Amino acid sequence: MPYPKIYVDSVLLNWGDRLFQDPLRHVRAPRLTRAALGDDAERMRTQIARTLRRAPEVMVKITNSAKRAQGVSAVGRHLRYISRDGRLELEDQNGARIAGAEALRDLLEVWQFGGWGMPQHATHREVFNIVLSMPAGTDRRAVHDAAREFAAQEFGDGRAYVFAAHDDEPHPHVHLCVQARGPHGRRPILHLVDYQRWRERFAAQLRERGVDANATPRRVRGVTQRSPKSAVVYILARGVTPRYWDPLPTSAQRDRARDLPGEVLLAWREMAVAMARSPAREDRAMAVETAHFVACMPVQRERLDSLHAHPARRGQAEPKAARGDDRSSGLVPDVER
Repeated sequence: MPYPKIYVDSVLLNWGDRLFQDPLRHVRAPRLTRAALGDDAERMRTQIARTLRRAPEVMVKITNSAKRAQGVSAVGRHLRYISRDGRLELEDQNGARIAGAEALRDLLEVWQFGGWGMPQHATHREVFNIVLSMPAGTDRRAVHDAAREFAAQEFGDGRAYVFAAHDDEPHPHVHLCVQARGPHGRRPILHLVDYQRWRERFAAQLRERGVDANATPRRVRGVTQRSPKSAVVYILARGVTPRYWDPLPTSAQRDRARDLPGEVLLAWREMAVAMARSPAREDRAMAVETAHFVACMPVQRERLDSLHAHPARRGQAEPKAARGDDRSSGLVPDVER
């Protein structure tokens, strides 16, 4: 017997918010009207569909460590790097273009002596060096325009920043250098939720420009291993193995792989079961796609590889969702497309 649509919508919002927003943090559901519930549920279906079709994931990261030199000297080196020593045009928070070595020196002087000032040497970050990136093949103009709007939304509170797009690598990316101090002189303390918000805003700006982009945490996609750092990627591209890099997962990564099925897979299962009983044919088809998506997660392959590598573990109980058969796993009941 099919579930009522309002029940399916409620399940998608409840478990979808735990999965995509702040996973598995139980929050009290807001009181929504029937119309608002339907609108939010459709947005959640759109998010689920993007994830199931493996839409390209945006990358947003801060490249300057808080433990290194952060004064004017370091800022000047970074500005020269992203502008290719003044040969590449920078754009500031007001839309003004900065080109040439002399204009770059003028900009650095304004940052050093204007506003809150910037010391020659500092033990804390005076700027955030941010990289906004998409996979190779993405429209470069869309990435550039999305980065401009992202910077205005996130840092348009009066602080100064400049950015430049680099087109000399296969993947389009934008370097954004923004002053750490806000209009009140305070430096923000960034948390994981801030990084996730940055990714979501950048992805939203890309979608507005016709680029299929997603911003899901790795755990949502069943990924437990971090990508190697940029320096490691460049060294490997030259055919050299880094001395202090281990391609094998760490013990912490293996622990996350063991913990993931009990958390994330539960959310995927509850949404799949609800959609499998939905009166809408599109929901039932998405339930089948969800079962296939979960069965093909990297964490599932890692668990199977671990069992093959350690035959003694094969006798231990294995979560049904880790097996390859979608129907026997109990993720979704038998449904018709």
